[in-house]
Amino acid sequence: MNATFQPLINGEAAFGAIYDAILTAKHSVDIVCWGFQPSMYFKRGTSAPPIKDFLQQPQLPPLTKDNIDQVVDDMAGKLPFTRRKLHPKGKLMPIGELLEMKSLEGVKIRILTWNNPIGQIPEVMNPGYNLKRGDNENFLQECYDIGWHQDIRANKNIQFRTRDFDDTDKNAYILPNMLRNGASAIHAAATSKTPSHHQKTVLIDYEHPDQALGFVMGHNMLDAYWDKDDHHYVKQEPHLGRNGATARHDISSRLTGPILVHINHNFVSGWDKATGENLTGQRAVLELKHFKPRPTLGTPVMAQIARTQSQTRPKGKVDGEFTVQDIKHLYLNAINHASQYIYIENQYFRWVNFADAIKQATKNQLANSRDPGLHGPLYLMVVTNDNAEGMGKGVKNTYRMLDALGKRGQMPELARGDLSKEVSRARQEVIMAEQKRNAMRSPSGALPSEASLGLPEKRKKLEELKRKQADAKQDKIPDTDTPGLKTHICSLVSKDGYQPGHDWQYVYIHAKLMMIDDTFMTLGSANINLRSMVGDSEINVCHCQPEITRVTRDYLWGKHTANQGNTADARKQQQLALVYDQWRQLMDKNIPLRAKKFNPTVPLVKFSSDTSSTTDLD
Repeated sequence: MNATFQPLINGEAAFGAIYDAILTAKHSVDIVCWGFQPSMYFKRGTSAPPIKDFLQQPQLPPLTKDNIDQVVDDMAGKLPFTRRKLHPKGKLMPIGELLEMKSLEGVKIRILTWNNPIGQIPEVMNPGYNLKRGDNENFLQECYDIGWHQDIRANKNIQFRTRDFDDTDKNAYILPNMLRNGASAIHAAATSKTPSHHQKTVLIDYEHPDQALGFVMGHNMLDAYWDKDDHHYVKQEPHLGRNGATARHDISSRLTGPILVHINHNFVSGWDKATGENLTGQRAVLELKHFKPRPTLGTPVMAQIARTQSQTRPKGKVDGEFTVQDIKHLYLNAINHASQYIYIENQYFRWVNFADAIKQATKNQLANSRDPGLHGPLYLMVVTNDNAEGMGKGVKNTYRMLDALGKRGQMPELARGDLSKEVSRARQEVIMAEQKRNAMRSPSGALPSEASLGLPEKRKKLEELKRKQADAKQDKIPDTDTPGLKTHICSLVSKDGYQPGHDWQYVYIHAKLMMIDDTFMTLGSANINLRSMVGDSEINVCHCQPEITRVTRDYLWGKHTANQGNTADARKQQQLALVYDQWRQLMDKNIPLRAKKFNPTVPLVKFSSDTSSTTDLD
């Protein structure tokens, strides 16, 4: 479908573009999000007034001995600060302030966000709306957020609505979807209890196609998700720069043209379900032909929207699927077209079926005359979280993913545990074979040959596993690459601003990006985990425009490796082989530097986790 597409790497670019689009909006702003924080600054810097400038202390009446008790009673339970509603034109302001200002100009604001009491335990998604303070909020931000939600109740041009899944969605669709796609009973049950509306989009002035534009996002509209490309080590005040606990890497996109019709379809169907309105009917007159790409806002492409939507039944039945699982099929189909490299940045890397599919795609190429010596291998390069925050409750499937790709040594504690189990199983096989041989003794006392029961092979296997187990205790767990496939599993750390002698600080990966052969690209809200593929609501955009993909890949690899592990053209095997080796060398250099608390050579580090956790809840 015709569109223009502009990748927006990290919060400064993404939130800045959205802020500018809202600032110039004339008619409507439609937001779908996982969470929303009114006090968040989408644009930051010294020209942004601090949040205290948007607050004031309530005016108290003159106190007398006759009214002091009443005044104290009236103040009980109230916030010590209230909003001033400045709307300072020409100055930067929190997003809640900007949206309220636009509403007073007659712009219709609609915000549709997920809200779930259990879901907000690990991270509060709607500060001010929920009673619990946001994970990254200070007290003044909390006062602002609570006050904003109180104030908009009387604002007819701002509608803030929440959504969740009902029991039918959870039990009749999400639970069986998880089980059908290989989830354990515990994993499936946990996911089906708290599925998430994880989509993130923005539409501006949709009813006026010549002015319309949209965004498909990885970013959440929460304070901690704002960061610059440098992923600086030092935290700042929320109006000045990145102020999350750690740096955060993410990517979103801006789109124009007929593709906005599909982004709108996703919005209005969700909005109508949550509100009972008929926005779908009101906008039905707008068709693909009314929207034209706007080349000043991005590069012309043919693009497609893909979704996971457990509340929507697909038009056609696909392998017994009764919900929309387009993103799953997008990923599985795309890797079958990879001939040079697959590059992934994702918050999670634990969809085991995907690892198996990559290996099968490689095997298929070898079976169809691909010669790694002549044509080179397929390269899989992954940047994901190796920290406890990033892996969360999905450690078991993260390990299974790495194990499937021959990289279990990067989670050595779990690898040692697996080897111990394998040794126990192999020992049991030897014992059972020996017992069976003794039970088969003839009346004359003759025993069947050991070879007839496979005992030599079983003993050899046991001794080999015991040797591996002994090596593993010395941290010698070799990689076992799949024939024809070379893999790097990596993470990032903050290089800029780091002072020697301190612990290295991980960069939290929140991106949801895959690129193939400098041609295909998809990004959006979907993680590389099973719940994003068959349970949660998700939305991605994809295209096959080399001009965009090559430039984006070049920029990201340049940033991650400080331009020491990059190539202008990743479609050439010689260049890819060099990059693969450069990444390995750079990551190896960083290992002793991290242990000594010296400066990182580059932000790119080898994925490494010593966790012994085997949680299987995501």
